[in-house]
Amino acid sequence: MSYVGKSIKRLNDNKFVSGKSTYVDDIQISSLYAGFVRSTYAHAKINSINVSDALKVNGIVAVFTGKDLNPMLKDGIGPWATYVNPKEWKYVPRKALAEGEVKYVGEPVAIVIGTDKYAVRDAMDKVSVDYEKLPAVINMEDALKGDVLVHKELGSNIGYNKDFNAGNVESAFKSADKVIPVEISNSRLIPSPMEPRGIISRYEGGTLTIWYSTQIPHFARDEFSKDFGIPSSKIRVIMPDVGGAFGSKAHPIPEELAVIASSIKLGRTVRWTATRSEELISSNARHNVFKGEVAVKNDGTVLGIRGQLLVELGAYLTYTEGIQPEIIPPMIPGPYRIRDLAINSVAVYTNTIPITMYRGASRPEATFIIERIMSTVADELHMDDLELREKNMVRADEMPYKNPFGLTYDSGDYISFLKEAKQKLKYEETLRWAEEERKKGRRVGVGTAFYLEISAFGPWEYGEVRVDDRGNVTVITGATPHGQGAETGIAQVVADELQIDIDRINVIWGDTQIAAAGLGTYGSRTISIGGSAAKSAASQVLEKMKKVAARMLKADVEEIEYSKGEFRHKKENKKVTWEEVANEAYNGKDPGLYSSVTLEGDVTFPYGLHLAIVEVDDTGIARVKEYRAYDDIGKVINPALAEGQIHGGAMQGVGQALYEEAKLDENGQLAVSYAEYFVPTIVESPVYTSYFTEKPHLSNYATGSKGVGEAALIVGPAAIVRAIENATGKKFNKTPVTPEEIYRSLH
Repeated sequence: MSYVGKSIKRLNDNKFVSGKSTYVDDIQISSLYAGFVRSTYAHAKINSINVSDALKVNGIVAVFTGKDLNPMLKDGIGPWATYVNPKEWKYVPRKALAEGEVKYVGEPVAIVIGTDKYAVRDAMDKVSVDYEKLPAVINMEDALKGDVLVHKELGSNIGYNKDFNAGNVESAFKSADKVIPVEISNSRLIPSPMEPRGIISRYEGGTLTIWYSTQIPHFARDEFSKDFGIPSSKIRVIMPDVGGAFGSKAHPIPEELAVIASSIKLGRTVRWTATRSEELISSNARHNVFKGEVAVKNDGTVLGIRGQLLVELGAYLTYTEGIQPEIIPPMIPGPYRIRDLAINSVAVYTNTIPITMYRGASRPEATFIIERIMSTVADELHMDDLELREKNMVRADEMPYKNPFGLTYDSGDYISFLKEAKQKLKYEETLRWAEEERKKGRRVGVGTAFYLEISAFGPWEYGEVRVDDRGNVTVITGATPHGQGAETGIAQVVADELQIDIDRINVIWGDTQIAAAGLGTYGSRTISIGGSAAKSAASQVLEKMKKVAARMLKADVEEIEYSKGEFRHKKENKKVTWEEVANEAYNGKDPGLYSSVTLEGDVTFPYGLHLAIVEVDDTGIARVKEYRAYDDIGKVINPALAEGQIHGGAMQGVGQALYEEAKLDENGQLAVSYAEYFVPTIVESPVYTSYFTEKPHLSNYATGSKGVGEAALIVGPAAIVRAIENATGKKFNKTPVTPEEIYRSLH
């Protein structure tokens, strides 16, 4: 039996559906509890912190401030140097706790440690902080004026300023028949995983053991090693079950440094699990604005784009936010043959909650910008949306195609795919249906958007395969599945490579003491690069087993052929089984069956067309009634899991397009609780239809896959906003599109 391409049920779901999974907060270990005293001001000087009353609370072991813990740090949290060039940034490395000044509402200023969480909560209220309020800058436009500086030592609120120029944009605009202004924005979001952040730190004998809800245990180990000056060989990071992340847990935060520092200082185990309110301020995302103009010919040819991209950083450059202003501009051309662009990318500090990456990280922003541009141009020229897109698409004979900023699109036939997608998604008949319904008085609209994703980021991933003396297989991957079911996909790939029952395979990840190396899971990379590393390691183990079989059958290894658990002598009718070879491998010379691979890899580019059907009622409330997707994600390893990723991503796209917004008040205070931050529920879920092309264009990875983890959230908001426009006849170029905005546009 082969497994790749089949909807194999997820291998590890029993514990999740039966409530037996183990998240950080479920780990039973003797420990102290931590809680944080936080700033109530967006910008203030800290005159003093009085902890004496807090220390009198029964059960309180210690209260630490920045003066106690920050000197323990050799460095602070900076940008993710694997993907962000620190030399292009102005930033201040973050320490464990604020010292001297606070720079946003919610910034931690003290950590309270106690024997139970209730005592800690009581003591937090008894820590007295004397603040001297300072002027604060809450929005990007004011921050650009520079009247108030978030970090005086930087001399500016601009953390990043880079021009992305390609071709001759001036010439493109001179030859245009029409120049169309555009302004497109994404509001601030909150990733909202079901499991809030959590960490347990134990320090004993100079060794640090950390249980951590993370996507990147090896990166976290290295970050903690750098920050505390402890050799990475003395740090073990263990990733238990993770209850969702969406990019927000590829992001160490100061509270975690404070927990680790406290455990070192006290020589005891310390744990912290964020409350839901703390989770809301641990990771905000997206907020950016693109203002510019587009040069077009009357026949629909898009000649050039120029403008400025403003990206908000919040009060500090986080581990991951530096990715956005670097990746959004080169992805703005998307699947289109637009060669002349000039984009000034500027990232700005404000006295607000720091921004991190969120599912899709830059690709949703870039896709929303280019797809809103294409829809706007279609409206201006009175052209059909997809006709305009087809006219501007990269042709199949241009593949591999180097876009004007140097990204190489590896494979694809966008135009043929678009034509297939129109048929598969019933584009034209759905447009006609919606038009007829509108004549009856319903505000029904159809919207489409095309995406081109950059995914499967390298630079490498680790895979290891071991076969024990009974023939059972252990796969160790440096990738870190955390709910996607990627471990099932990896098991399918290895089972096919070894031609054995998938039940013989156990996939392990998320422990730096077990996996020799690893980068983690993000950017739709796990199956493509992590699965390919495991596949390569499995192939090498199989070659070793052929040598053992040759020895057993007294043959040359070239005379051995392998199929479905049997090693056969090609010339003689002799064979040995998988189990016999595995057992012999541990009895003869050169014992053992294992191999590891550190596989280098480069990005690949999946793509697709998604369609949304929206209905708007008289009060301005929009509902996504149907969501249809047609994707080329390369080889589909497990269709059910891939479809699940489309559904989940689309659901988050519904949230971004219609409901979710992390509003701040004029003082920089997060103005929504989890009750008002409208994550869509099953009630708001549309009917999903998901297809994958039967003629995929494969990646260069051994799996042939391209990635699907983020596709629907990358393109969904653009499709949904377009459907609202179709339903109402009004223009919207931001997310979310709120009922108030729709109502005002209609009346």
